[in-house]
Amino acid sequence: MTDDSQPSARGSRTLFDDRPGYVDRFGLLLSVTVASIVILSLIDMMEQSGGAADQLGAIAASILVAATLLLALRASGLAHRWQRFADIVVLVTVVALAVATLASAQLGRPASGESPAPLVLVGLAAVAPLVVIRRLLQHRRITRGTLQGAVSAYLLIPIAFFYAFLAVGNFQGPPFFGQVEPTTSFMYYSLSVITTLGFGDLTSTTELGRLLSVSEAIVGQIYLITFVAMLVSLFAQQWRSMDPADAPDE
Repeated sequence: MTDDSQPSARGSRTLFDDRPGYVDRFGLLLSVTVASIVILSLIDMMEQSGGAADQLGAIAASILVAATLLLALRASGLAHRWQRFADIVVLVTVVALAVATLASAQLGRPASGESPAPLVLVGLAAVAPLVVIRRLLQHRRITRGTLQGAVSAYLLIPIAFFYAFLAVGNFQGPPFFGQVEPTTSFMYYSLSVITTLGFGDLTSTTELGRLLSVSEAIVGQIYLITFVAMLVSLFAQQWRSMDPADAPDE
């Protein structure tokens, strides 16, 4: 896809430099984001009663989500030195999660929020949709990649709240749903909240959990009403004003 934004004049000194590479690879980001949501919806990352396959599945899910978040940073034009820093932090996080998962299984108790590693993913997951939106706002032309990035940012929001819900459930006293639930329930709940389906089979029983739930619904609706609507409107306007002989870029 053609890069229509202006590179930063200060280069690597800035947080973003928007240099070529993975910048604007939003088609790839969309694919791995969808894969992450599917995996988080099917694999319980805290399951300790199963065998080695369950433990490896939980570790693989963490690796896939971490790779998704790192790709979001790259597609958003994060400066190379900050990319390396993020790579190191996420690598340490994934290793810590893997060790905690295996150790908890050996001890016969469920993994919990006692390890600081999940908090790193909470922060990174919260940043991911924001940096994608920041990059999309720099696009001067609405292309297929722009629309793919917009969908990716929207799907990254329930992943961010998924980790936020888990963090609240791990560090707050009572269980998030009033009873212990697999992590797959948190992903299901996050998707239900952002789409405002309101099935009612799962509800938060804590004040902070309720606040986060309402916040996710509001964020999701504001995103659809403002940002996506703006992009679609600009794309339609661009299409109408385009010479029929010109084909849009990727």
